[in-house]
Amino acid sequence: MREVSAPWEHGVVLICNNQRPDGSAKPSCGRGAGDGLKAWLKQAAREQDGPVARCRVLTSSCLDVCPADGVAVALMPGNEVLVVDPEADRDALLGRVRAHMAAHASPSEAGGARGAARRVLGRLRGR
Repeated sequence: MREVSAPWEHGVVLICNNQRPDGSAKPSCGRGAGDGLKAWLKQAAREQDGPVARCRVLTSSCLDVCPADGVAVALMPGNEVLVVDPEADRDALLGRVRAHMAAHASPSEAGGARGAARRVLGRLRGR
């Protein structure tokens, strides 16, 4: 294993696209809804100025929120989780992501966003 620098500057947005089989005990965010929201948010973020334009927007398997009425979205660093309507809440989500990434972009904070990303990766690796 080797450590490499993260290719994103200001954080990560994880959008659940988990699709459970029909009849499952828990609801699903849904592959179509999650993938569609990711594509829209990624494009909309790139059209912005500032840190939001340089964040990474990714789909994820289950985030263990499992809303019956939307898609789970996690903002990192900070471990903030939102449940959004993939159509009606798009603009509000973009605004929230823009504010979140700007708030976590200060290079004076213990290594800045890259340092925060390294700390998250370190926790995942058990360091």
